[in-house]
Amino acid sequence: MICPLCHKTNDDAAERCECGFRFVVSTNELQDWFSEIRSLLENGYLPAETPWKQSGKSGSFEEWTRLRIPISECVETSGTFLDIGCANGFLLECLSDWTMRKGVRIEPYGVDYSKKLADLAKERLKGFADNIFVGNAWDWEPPMRFDYVRTEVCYVPTNLAEAFVYRLLNRFLVEGGKLLVAQYRSRREDLSGDWIDDYLSGLGFSVRDSKSGFNRDGLELTRVAVLQR
Repeated sequence: MICPLCHKTNDDAAERCECGFRFVVSTNELQDWFSEIRSLLENGYLPAETPWKQSGKSGSFEEWTRLRIPISECVETSGTFLDIGCANGFLLECLSDWTMRKGVRIEPYGVDYSKKLADLAKERLKGFADNIFVGNAWDWEPPMRFDYVRTEVCYVPTNLAEAFVYRLLNRFLVEGGKLLVAQYRSRREDLSGDWIDDYLSGLGFSVRDSKSGFNRDGLELTRVAVLQR
């Protein structure tokens, strides 16, 4: 896994990066860990020059599309869609377009624990500004349940990933709703390692489906695992 602080590749079982960033966090350190992540995201995203880099993806718009459109492939019916860690709302904007092109309409919702990023999402999604919330999905109580929820397990320390996924399945989704757990990789990583669907299966979750995204050289750099409540 890539350290969000120094961008060094670490073993998946690592508890701490050489730079000091913690992958495994005790309860009394948790709020400091979330605050550190929020600062890293704001410092990295807010000055970005493109909307996709402001949403966490460098490179070209073509690359963004190749590696994010698999999320829309998991959406088969119209419904409500919550993006956890929505950043500036660009992914939600794109997903609304991509799904509409295949005759499926989503009502976009987003939550981010950076108010500065959430404010950008509200500005981008003016017609749905009331659907954007400031909160940390680890302890945020959603105002409703959703048909689709997109997330990543890196939003919490590795020792809390299992509890985080259970929480989203049980408290965020309607009956039969789908949790889309995305994993984005860099070509700097060992791409032969397990993907998110393997990881979730190893934790005992039933993975119903998965979709992949490839860069223009044919490297798989995105996988989205689908869990169902």
